[in-house]
Amino acid sequence: MTEFATKEGLPADEPETRQRVLGRRTGWAVAGFCVIAALCHLYWLGIQSPGVLNLRAYHLLIPIVLVPLLHAGWSGAVGRVHWTDILLVLAGVGSTLYAVVEGPNMIYRYGVNPTQWDLLFGGVLLLIVLELTRRTVGWALVIIVLVMLAYSLFGGYAPGIFVNRSFTWQRIVSFLFSMDGVYGIPIGVSSTYIYLFILFGAMLQFSKAGDFYIKLAYSVAGRARGGPAKVSIFASALMGTVSGTGIGNVVTTGALTIPLMKRAGFRPVFAGAIEAVASTGGQIMPPIMGAGAFLMAEFVRVPYGDIIIAATLPAFLYFLSVYLIVDLEAAKRGLKGLKREDLPRALVVLRHWGHLLLPVVVLVYMLAVVNVSPIRAALYAMGTLLIVSWIRQESRLSPKRLVETAVTGTKGSLEVIVSCASAGLIMGLFSLTGTGLRLSAWVATISGGSMMLALVLTMIVTIVLSMGLPTTAAYIISAAVLAPALNDLGVGLLQAHLFIFYFACMSGITPPVALVAIPAGSIAGANPFAVGVRAFQIALAGFIIPYMFVFSPQLILQGEPLQIVLSLVTACIGIWALAVALIGHALGNPVPALLRLVVGAGALALIFSGWQTDLLGLSMIGAMVVYQRIGHRSRDATAQQASSANGGSGGGGS
Repeated sequence: MTEFATKEGLPADEPETRQRVLGRRTGWAVAGFCVIAALCHLYWLGIQSPGVLNLRAYHLLIPIVLVPLLHAGWSGAVGRVHWTDILLVLAGVGSTLYAVVEGPNMIYRYGVNPTQWDLLFGGVLLLIVLELTRRTVGWALVIIVLVMLAYSLFGGYAPGIFVNRSFTWQRIVSFLFSMDGVYGIPIGVSSTYIYLFILFGAMLQFSKAGDFYIKLAYSVAGRARGGPAKVSIFASALMGTVSGTGIGNVVTTGALTIPLMKRAGFRPVFAGAIEAVASTGGQIMPPIMGAGAFLMAEFVRVPYGDIIIAATLPAFLYFLSVYLIVDLEAAKRGLKGLKREDLPRALVVLRHWGHLLLPVVVLVYMLAVVNVSPIRAALYAMGTLLIVSWIRQESRLSPKRLVETAVTGTKGSLEVIVSCASAGLIMGLFSLTGTGLRLSAWVATISGGSMMLALVLTMIVTIVLSMGLPTTAAYIISAAVLAPALNDLGVGLLQAHLFIFYFACMSGITPPVALVAIPAGSIAGANPFAVGVRAFQIALAGFIIPYMFVFSPQLILQGEPLQIVLSLVTACIGIWALAVALIGHALGNPVPALLRLVVGAGALALIFSGWQTDLLGLSMIGAMVVYQRIGHRSRDATAQQASSANGGSGGGGS
């Protein structure tokens, strides 16, 4: 069974750049800080809150302290902590303490009548956030913030339709040093929901739940044709919903599933692409969806449970499409599943590890049935996991493992926290300058009132933005600008946000960047660009499903039960047809190129809600099925006649 153990961390040829290996004393100090941060958040969220602003300020203190110590500012400073890093930490701590102490008074003067101390500490904090963003996320998000700052300062000099009012530096800094800026909604969501669920994910990791999920996936799907690839789908869906990052998902589950897919007969490019697509889909998988569900609930102002319900069928359709593509590819190539003796038995796995399912069941039950807040549900799930982990020695969360959980979870949250802080700055600048409303109006104007054109524009903008940003930051920025425009054109607010979130995730497998394909290609031993192109083809349904639930809101469970069932049935048929068009194989036989185009067009016709388009799509797909059936019988008859003729001539000759 050791071959199914989870391999954590990056592949050997994918090292983290500019990350320090700390000395013993500094390492102990960092570990102690991580434990204190985790305990404080658990206390604040479960027992006594320090206040909204204070919680957000203390939360931002995590990367302020850790990023300068863990991430070098330049390549030459990797070997040791530089004096500038210490200065950065001290300046950040000072700004945080000022915000905590002066917060109640700053409410009455930010953006209007700031003091010199407000401007000093606010300006320092903004510079620190930009530097932390550069070190963890990269230049792309920093440049967006700087462009918005420049536009706020010099908007009066912008040409044509871009002209805007110019604001003073004092007003900008004061406005951003508040809960309308750096301490805004994104960092608020991060300080409550996101950080808590990252800790929960780390607890699952150190209780060996990852091993359990992969073993369970193998026991269920391993014997099916193309079994290892199907296992990748299930395992990545389970792991990705907690991890919330496509890249992190690839380097954990992919280190196991990609070699097994290659061994089963899949080509390296296809194996890497399947893992990249499945890992990306983990971010849209309920109940956690990485950080997306929490942010969406905050922006749309609906209960968290409503987000989970709405996201269920689209996620099912996404993974169904990947499953069908794997199945058709395996059938096309004549691949078989793994042997029974090489697989763990489901009952044995459940008997030994089944207790690790209980925390997830508790989480879903508390969210969907009891309808408590996500914070309360996460705390119940974490408490359950802490108790049941002691049933088996292998899963036991001992004090040492709990410390490792706090360290891993806190370190793993740094990029998200920093991204949320920068996203808060951008949202604050959008609000101050009115740019968000203006851009929303431009989208409506360019689209000419066409919902389809507006959706296409939104898709393009979101994907382009997301190529250089983490999913969380890309979703926040795109949603702030584009969701109101879609809403004005008649798209429901929840549908608009879910549409944008999907494409923020899909950018990870969209060429030419396709960041998620890079580690997948590395593990598979294939060209990352080729893996990205293949992943894009495999995930094509993922680019169509958002349009489906916009035009058919029944797919997010809005409408009458009969309408929901009919929409789901036609959507499943369309997903199958699209898989046939992509692979070129159906009903045990190859599908001719022209017929692939016909069935692909039929699949696209099922996107739009209405009996006319559904009838057209079903007719085109039905024509393909009839042709395949008739062609199959004709080929069988021809083969039998040829066999008889050969047998007859052979008999005459003898």
